[in-house]
Amino acid sequence: MNKAGLAGKGGFRKLNTLGQLLTGKTPLVVHATESWYEKLLCGQIDFFAKIAASASENGHKPLLVPAPSIKSRLALAMDHKHIVVGMRKAQGARILHAHTSYIWGFWYLDPKGYYWSSSLVDTAFDPKKINAAQAKYFFDGVSGYMRRENVSKLAQPDRGSIPVRPAAATVFLQEIDAFKTPVHYLGTLEMIRNTALATNKRVYVKLHPAQTDRTRKAVLGLCAELPNVEVTIASIHDLIEASAVTVSQNSAVGFEALMHRKPVVTCGRCDFHHATLVARTAEELQRYVQTAPQQLRDFPYGRYFYWFLGENMLEPQKEEFLDRAWARINRL
Repeated sequence: MNKAGLAGKGGFRKLNTLGQLLTGKTPLVVHATESWYEKLLCGQIDFFAKIAASASENGHKPLLVPAPSIKSRLALAMDHKHIVVGMRKAQGARILHAHTSYIWGFWYLDPKGYYWSSSLVDTAFDPKKINAAQAKYFFDGVSGYMRRENVSKLAQPDRGSIPVRPAAATVFLQEIDAFKTPVHYLGTLEMIRNTALATNKRVYVKLHPAQTDRTRKAVLGLCAELPNVEVTIASIHDLIEASAVTVSQNSAVGFEALMHRKPVVTCGRCDFHHATLVARTAEELQRYVQTAPQQLRDFPYGRYFYWFLGENMLEPQKEEFLDRAWARINRL
């Protein structure tokens, strides 16, 4: 028996030959890049393990193929249902993108992509369509836990362990300036400089753990020239609470700032732009740093949080997860 074709602990069978796509139940092919493949095969990711375990009762057989590979490319050209994880450029009428969202426990299962590529970029947010009571319950539960327990997508120093004083803004950095296909409107140094120029009050800058040495050196050099800028490693929750405005390109921290009901200025393409002021120029950034608290004073953060996460993302731990996931898969 060809053991390579047997189902792994994650409930998936390895796609060894294209013949597997032509026999038995309708294939549901999951294409996973290297960082995801073994985890899915071993059942380490609940999101996929639950979908694989329920595939048979939904008329499908779950197959897993490494991407990019010749088998993956050939399978994508066939008229089956596909879920891709880690493949930004894969597009098609029968493809869904799965990926973790900005908040742990919530997942994209989206026809266009994730983060700045998701379908939410072009989807309208209408707060009038959101149930206020449901939104409040959801927002208080998720945001309350994360703020109280100091939870973020990346590990943070203990709250209060690093002194943080009131500030006009905190600029949270990423490492996206060198992307081949740019998604930012303002570069890292432009963002820092113009945030600092917009105010005579304190501005914090927090480097990203994935910052390259080159970017780190450039950022530290610029910050040393700006008298109102301080580089910090404090918890993002302390920094957001202490700052009148949060500034980023499209960082998850910008989304996390919504939990604090704090105004956010984004300087890049992102799918939560509905809840931010989007600065495409240096002049806009300076203006928004000064005016965001007033402009976004009445923004319905609770309803937006619920719309984005509760209505558009999926939670593998929720009882209704499989019903919602298969509703999306079956529309392919």
